Order: sequence, then structure tokens, then C-alpha cells
Amino acid sequence: MMRMIPLLLIVLSVVLNYTIAQVDGLTINQITERLQRRYEMIDDATIQFSQRVKFGYSKIEQLFEGTLISKKPNYYRVETEHQTLVTDGVTVWAYSPVNKQLIIDHYKENQNTISPEHFMLNIPSQYYATLLGREKEKDRTLVVVKLIPKDDRSFVQSVKLWIEETSWMIAKLSIVDINETETTYIINSIKLNTGIKDKAFIFTPPPDTDIVDLR
Repeated sequence: MMRMIPLLLIVLSVVLNYTIAQVDGLTINQITERLQRRYEMIDDATIQFSQRVKFGYSKIEQLFEGTLISKKPNYYRVETEHQTLVTDGVTVWAYSPVNKQLIIDHYKENQNTISPEHFMLNIPSQYYATLLGREKEKDRTLVVVKLIPKDDRSFVQSVKLWIEETSWMIAKLSIVDINETETTYIINSIKLNTGIKDKAFIFTPPPDTDIVDLR
């Protein structure tokens, strides 16, 4: 199953076993409460992002742009030049334009799934959160939070979030996996609550597509 890109606001529950930290009077609990309130206001989002992947062993880097369309609870459409990933919460379509191949499978939620709903439901039991501090970037201040999984066998080894302090939107995040591959996403633009229709999360393949149905 595809791993969903975590570009919507991530809810961190206040029942986490937090590493207690404070930056100029702002605690990790206050930050996550504000994130939660912001997330609750969002029904759908369209996000333009830049992605950088640095492979741990080879040190090779890949850079590309993409679009994420998301709608609660489990609707996602991720498009890059290399692949289109779509799910309606029941079925997953993974299309490769280079290979002209479409793989269809059931949507499966598991502990390695990277989605807002996954974080919302599983961070309290699976992650520690630490407030690292603040960083200045041009004319804005970013609050930096790091998540470490409690399970040593987790595919995700760490998640680092840069949160814009005035809007409480995630501006950047970095994921390091078990292979020491670091994937960084930078949010270039975001549109919220535009009334995205469910049909945006159904994939119709182009003609002459090789279809592999794993359901």
C-alpha cells in the first residue's frame, strides 16, 4: 500500500508522553492544541509542494514538484511527474506514466502509514514529541517539533515538523526512514475548504495502460 504524504496539519494528542520543553513560554502541549484546533477547521486542501529525497546509502538526491489534494477522512490524490497515487479510502490506484502501468489494491491502514488520520489516531501510543525551538525564515517564525517512534521496528525513524507560528500551518517536514533515506517536503502554496468533490479521488487510466489488479 502506498504511504500517504503527510502534508495536511497533523494532530498531536495532549495525552502524549511528551518530552516537556518550552520556548519563550510556549510548551509542546500548547503547540499541539493549536494544531488540533487548526486541523479541525479543515475539510479539504489542495497543496503544491517541493520534495527532496536523499537516499541514505548512496547519498543520491532527487528533487521534484507535486500536488496533493486531500479531503477528510481518507481521500487523497498525490501527483508528481513520476507517479499519481489516488485513494478514496477503499481502493488505491498507483499509476506510473513512464511505465504506463496502473496498480490497483485495497486501501490498508497500518502503523507505517503517513497520513493526518494516522498521526491523529496513533501518535499518542507510538511516538514521543519534543519541542526543539524556533527558527527564523525570511519574514516568518517557525516552531520546530520532532517525533520519535517508541517502536524500534518502525519503518519511520523520525519526523521533524516546521510549523508557522502565526497561522499554525505546517510549512515543512522531514521524514527519516529505516533505510536512512530522508524525505523533505516544503509547502509552496495551500488552498483550504474549496469544496473538492469525491470524484477527484477516482482514477481513470489512459488508454493502453497495463492494469495490475491486486484486490
